[in-house]
Amino acid sequence: MNLNELQIWKVRTSEANVLEECKSVLSENEIKRAHFFNFEEARDQYIISQGMLRMLLAYYLDVSTKDVEIGRHDKGKPYSLNDGSLFFNSSNSGGLCVFAFSRDGEVGIDIEKKRQVSNLEDLISRNFTSAEIQFIKRNPSDVLDRFFRFWTVKEGYLKAIGEGMRLTPENLEFRIERNKVSLISKKGIFEYDDWVLSEFSPCEGFAGTVVYKNPGSAIVQSWYKDLKSN
Repeated sequence: MNLNELQIWKVRTSEANVLEECKSVLSENEIKRAHFFNFEEARDQYIISQGMLRMLLAYYLDVSTKDVEIGRHDKGKPYSLNDGSLFFNSSNSGGLCVFAFSRDGEVGIDIEKKRQVSNLEDLISRNFTSAEIQFIKRNPSDVLDRFFRFWTVKEGYLKAIGEGMRLTPENLEFRIERNKVSLISKKGIFEYDDWVLSEFSPCEGFAGTVVYKNPGSAIVQSWYKDLKSN
């Protein structure tokens, strides 16, 4: 992978043999952790997410999956112990997993399948600022779409900076204007940040945001099955 390129790999969890393939490459600790999931769907999602990450890292590093070593920063964000200049992040929703890779600095990615949400009003009031809520509710027919757009923006940013839920979504304010996403403030303080926030659609019916450092990066989306066929 070259500099100035951000690669996004996609895989559907329902693809034939993908669960078995991913399970076969998990580390001993990952296998043990999979057993902690009580529900089959959550367990399979974990297996595919971890196994696919391990296979993609092996591809970039040109090593076997057994030689892939993954560490975690103090706040939990995973990183490559084999090559500290390879940055990555992943997300999954609605039977789709995505993985972002970059050589230009840290990256965060989040996707959500657009769907009906029973406690939508509560989620909006608890996770968004008044300005964001005004944007989300501006057109009643667009509320659900704008909710998921803003949700992936916030989650993608939190994952990029490695904070996860330690910096809660309502402490961040973003603006979406003419399809451009900007960070306005963090904990009420106006923020001049050098992150690039780009919305993307991994496939129909999904919202997505990828957050990265290099404004010159070209975003390339590919399906994992195409990589296997080459």
